[in-house]
Amino acid sequence: MSGSAEPMIRLENLTKRFPGQKQHAVDDLTLDIPDGEIVILVGPSGSGKTTTLRMINRLIEPTSGKIFLEGEDVTRVNADKLRRRMGYVIQQIGLFPHATIASNISTVPRMLGWKRKRIAARVDELLEMVGMDPSIYGKRYPKELSGGQRQRIGVARAMAADPPVILMDEPFSAIDPITRGRLQNEFLQLQTEIRKTIVFVTHDIDEAIKMGDRIAILDDQSHVAQYDTPATILTAPANRFVEDFIGARASLKRLNLTRLSDVELIHWPTAELSTDRESVREALLRSDKGSVLLLDENHRPQRWINAMDMEHTDTPLAEVGLPATPAIDEQATLYDALNEMLTSLQGAAAVVDADGVYRGVIDIETIAAAIRTMRAEARERYRGEAPEARETEPTEMTS
Repeated sequence: MSGSAEPMIRLENLTKRFPGQKQHAVDDLTLDIPDGEIVILVGPSGSGKTTTLRMINRLIEPTSGKIFLEGEDVTRVNADKLRRRMGYVIQQIGLFPHATIASNISTVPRMLGWKRKRIAARVDELLEMVGMDPSIYGKRYPKELSGGQRQRIGVARAMAADPPVILMDEPFSAIDPITRGRLQNEFLQLQTEIRKTIVFVTHDIDEAIKMGDRIAILDDQSHVAQYDTPATILTAPANRFVEDFIGARASLKRLNLTRLSDVELIHWPTAELSTDRESVREALLRSDKGSVLLLDENHRPQRWINAMDMEHTDTPLAEVGLPATPAIDEQATLYDALNEMLTSLQGAAAVVDADGVYRGVIDIETIAAAIRTMRAEARERYRGEAPEARETEPTEMTS
């Protein structure tokens, strides 16, 4: 999968066999990881994905093979120095419990001998980057934070010395589903700004599809079953193992390929909370949407108001209708939006940017149209394949 440019990381015939084991944990793995991309290592338990990740920064030493970083063979260089060139985020986060958040984040810069003023500025910059006020959180301790906040600090610490590479070992798996989805979206938004090379281990194919620019599906002993973009893996699985690992409902999984920021959102009638009832009523009459979305003074979604709600004249508009929160971040996928709408009485969801500012509305029909487009594209791709390149047409692609 290497292109014309030098990959940020190249694993060449990488092998690991632990003492006393008959089989290799990783067997002759060769893989190119492009600069600035998120590459996901995913596979069943015991496939060697975490062992592979830990060999990249030599927390586990390879039995044989080579590791190249920016074209340099780092297989035998000083391992501690190598790790300082790579951020590392793990499932358990691994913050030092008796150190402040600022001290946790500054661990590697201190090792590198940065001056105190530079360290303080970097800590503040990173806390702001992960959406945490430095004046509030810098002096706190890990036990004073929620699981999601601690995971943000783990990411900030990994980026402290501005490494070109970040390794992430199931970073969001120990967090509740709602927080997990939010952190995924926040991290994807952050990646659009930092453009790091990220190697990300997960056991969850849905997370892999959502997060990855490329996915390496690993079979036993880290044999690469397929290494490609999420779209290609979903529409053209290389073999039966990949098909089985992806599982059923591949069409639904394809909704994770499209982010709301790439979708043409619906223009919905809106009004501010302070708007008088008559103006809201006129907005309703001018629209075919059946409701008006009320926004606060910062243009953040608050309430859905329909004609029946307007009849409650003794109750302020801010207290009638249905709440429009939580709104959906524009870095979320169509799959996220569908999941949200299935539990919503509105049948639509407000979409916001990273600051919570209203961007538009997504509804069921928009998602249905996207599914129809994907199905049509899959049929065209199928018809364009040579007969010997396929055995049977996927049943999910039939009308």
